[in-house]
Amino acid sequence: MGNGADTSRPIWRRPLAAVLVAWMLLVVGGALTSARLMEILPGETALVLAIAGLVAPVPVLLVWGFWTMLREPVTGWIAPTVLLTFGGSLIPALQPLLDAGVRLNFEAHRPVYEAVVADVSLRPPSGHDHWVSGVREEVRYRYRADRPGEIDFAWAANGEFRTGVRYDDSPCVPRPGHRCIDRGRPLGGHYNYYQMLF
Repeated sequence: MGNGADTSRPIWRRPLAAVLVAWMLLVVGGALTSARLMEILPGETALVLAIAGLVAPVPVLLVWGFWTMLREPVTGWIAPTVLLTFGGSLIPALQPLLDAGVRLNFEAHRPVYEAVVADVSLRPPSGHDHWVSGVREEVRYRYRADRPGEIDFAWAANGEFRTGVRYDDSPCVPRPGHRCIDRGRPLGGHYNYYQMLF
């Protein structure tokens, strides 16, 4: 009798519904916080977390959803449909979510960036081309001593991937034989977000 009562429950009152909604919230939250997570976690840890939390649950949820659909044909079809619809809608929505995460991380650190830029701009450029690096309020930065108007605020850097914000106040006017370097995606003012895959 307990089994019959269990199969007559609608899908939205089953544990599968709670797990599915929690996973969808985790995916959206992970996309919005990915820029910050890349900044505070080592590259390998961030990759393992992304696979374990975002990719690995998909086959488990699909099997669980289809099993529920076989046991409860009236409302069981909702879970696989919601999962597949969410996965399909995530494809065009992922880049805007990641961009929003970049913007959130940038705005959270912008006062520190401005303070670093103000401090570095007071230093006269030297004739040496060595790198000067430092940390201010957990924000890592570096710049070349002969070019204090170009400051790199690295969020993540390992052997294969580099991402962060670059401040560059040098004006660039393209002319024949001279191209401007792609500075990345503009964030406002002289700040640009960049991603480099080696």
